[in-house]
Amino acid sequence: MRAYLSLGLAAALLTAGCKKNDPEADLPPATQEGKNTAGCLINGQVFTASGFGSGPGRVAGIAGGFAEDSLYQLRLNGKAGGKEYSISVFIANFPRTGKLLVGTYSLNKNTPYSPPELPWHCQNHATVTPNDYSGELYGTTSIYTGQVRITRADIAQRIASGTFEFTAVNNLDPTKTLRVTSGRFDRQQ
Repeated sequence: MRAYLSLGLAAALLTAGCKKNDPEADLPPATQEGKNTAGCLINGQVFTASGFGSGPGRVAGIAGGFAEDSLYQLRLNGKAGGKEYSISVFIANFPRTGKLLVGTYSLNKNTPYSPPELPWHCQNHATVTPNDYSGELYGTTSIYTGQVRITRADIAQRIASGTFEFTAVNNLDPTKTLRVTSGRFDRQQ
């Protein structure tokens, strides 16, 4: 009987230890209510769209949304592993309706990135920019790909929610990549 209790206690402790080490537990929940929350894992490090800086120069955690009735751009600003990052997810290739719909959008084309490129020249893509003045930018391409899954697209309420994941390559050193996983956002503009 004692052996069974010891095994049960050990199993409970192991299970509790596994939950504690799960970085996804520190991400905001995947909601669809326009709560203006977002997060992901960048190379396994927790990133939440909490913004950075202070005072009048503070950068908001989440920005963007519906634009020009046929574009959707989401910008997330926050920290992962003690470093500041900006993540941009850009969707331009909608179905024939010209409107963002619930569904999956591939990030798998070579394209100029927006900004600074004019949005109508860009195809679906995602970028990660370290806020360290290095000039580095990591972006999706036809080789380093990903996807955005829109789970809610309510143009009238200006709410878009979904999930994302991608691998992005460095613009200055093609041997460096970042892996973004478990991404989720819930944006009302």
